Amino acid sequence: MQEEKEGLPDNSNLTKRHVSSEGEKVLYHEYSIGNHGKLTLVDYMGGDPTVERAATLGHGRAIFPEKPEQQDFINHLFAKGIYDPFKSVQLKFLITSPIATALHIVYEKTASVNEYSGRYSEMLDTSYTPSLKALVQRLGTLDASERAKKITEIFVEGRKQSYEHYRGLVEIGMARELARMGLGTDNDTRYVWKIDLFSLANFVKRNQKLLGYDDPALDYIEQIAALASHVAPDSWRALILEPMNPLRLTSPSDDKIVDPSLSPASWQPQKTRRAIAPGLEGILFQVKTFLDYGEFQVIDYMGDENAPAEAARTSYGSGTKKLQDNKNLIRSLIRDFHTSPIEMTELSFEAKSPVFTDPRQAGRHRMLDDHGFMGYTVIGNQFYFPPETEFRYQDKLNRQGRGKEMDLEEKEQAADHLRETLEAEQLRAKKLRNLGAPEDLVRMSKGVGFYTKRWRTGDSHNLNHFLRLRLDAHAQKEVRDLAQCIDEAHAAHVPAINEALKMYIINSVMLSEKEIPLLRRMLRSNPDLKDLNFYKGTGFLILLDKEDPGKGYQLSREGLSFKAKLKKILGE
Repeated sequence: MQEEKEGLPDNSNLTKRHVSSEGEKVLYHEYSIGNHGKLTLVDYMGGDPTVERAATLGHGRAIFPEKPEQQDFINHLFAKGIYDPFKSVQLKFLITSPIATALHIVYEKTASVNEYSGRYSEMLDTSYTPSLKALVQRLGTLDASERAKKITEIFVEGRKQSYEHYRGLVEIGMARELARMGLGTDNDTRYVWKIDLFSLANFVKRNQKLLGYDDPALDYIEQIAALASHVAPDSWRALILEPMNPLRLTSPSDDKIVDPSLSPASWQPQKTRRAIAPGLEGILFQVKTFLDYGEFQVIDYMGDENAPAEAARTSYGSGTKKLQDNKNLIRSLIRDFHTSPIEMTELSFEAKSPVFTDPRQAGRHRMLDDHGFMGYTVIGNQFYFPPETEFRYQDKLNRQGRGKEMDLEEKEQAADHLRETLEAEQLRAKKLRNLGAPEDLVRMSKGVGFYTKRWRTGDSHNLNHFLRLRLDAHAQKEVRDLAQCIDEAHAAHVPAINEALKMYIINSVMLSEKEIPLLRRMLRSNPDLKDLNFYKGTGFLILLDKEDPGKGYQLSREGLSFKAKLKKILGE
């Protein structure tokens, strides 16, 4: 049975994102599962065209001379083990099910979840009761009808008794997290559940093997699968049927993939019933340039800045008060490190940047899904040449970073060496290609200063983590430039989250156990921060020269970090 749930969005807005026409038809429809369960697709991102776009870095199937059909191309991706593009499709569900079913769904490691909380809300007053017809089929004996009737009666009576006892404990003021212990796993719970298409297909296939055909949890999983097949039908078919025969496709050379500008939208603006982020809609598919030939553009997103607050409120129920507005709730979530609601929004983007920036630096963040061209990191013919101000000496204290600017003579010498190397690699690649060398060998002849293209998607929590690390002054300058592009998109998408990230994490100060006594000492004595005696006894001082202790001490990296914190606190 299908019915539209009251109170959910039914208006349409124009969006530059991909719109799944079949996905829109099932969006916000509440499906009844059995005699009490509910399941609703409340949001989605992407579809078959975004899988194709992610796999080809925006070029589409047309870049191959064979010009395959969409279903054949998507089958090819699976057959070749090119799975990451399927993660460009994300789905979010609101589910009401027995706890017993939730045990199969909620703890899926590849999903994000926010569940109704029995710790500070009163548990739902609904539960699972097996239907007589289904129970008779499961028992399969001559006296099955009579036995099924008795089993059902025991379930009903047991549920009534356990819930009455639970209510009694709540009424006398016992902590709810303990009062709930006696409720059976037949009791209902409610949760928001978000997962990418590839992980969802693996989840469905695994549980179809694990669960018996008559297991009530299977009904929920089959309904989830049916909704996924509406959002991205060709991709879902490939993921479930697992085609084994790839196509024979002729890949273009790397320079034809990487050197052109990022591709415009592969679809026209359409109406959607999903939430709109107006600030982000204004910059979708607008190419932003950085690092010489570098480019960045946002291509898709899921949810708006209200989505995390709505997910967090899934925990709320009878017995709680909703006092906070969305902005303040988001601030408290980030301030108190409650991460799961922040995972309920997603941002998808493409970038053209030097290989040493992405994937060599940005790729260290494992929780941001990414993809090159058809599974490879292709390398174009253009290279990044640093501006004059970035020719710097190696920092002697921060051994992985840049120190002061090089002297003019050495700067000119370094620039000549670097340009000569990169231009020689350009020429070498051309000679290799003219000789018919395989493209992977041509690719290997180029350094990591040459450009590549990358598609990425990530939820707001993991983007926050990326930005915290890569906007920092100690991060490599080029990856900071990429992070600035992502930060601007993040702020346009979820301004309240981005503001809270800056307020409580990036622009805040965290003190270690070693630093707190020093801060206490400073507040009492108003010391000179340049005086090394202030830092004695903390482990923040290191010898200038280990072989000659007489040369004195200097602050360690940890000490310099603390000094910077103090200056920040003092406004210096």
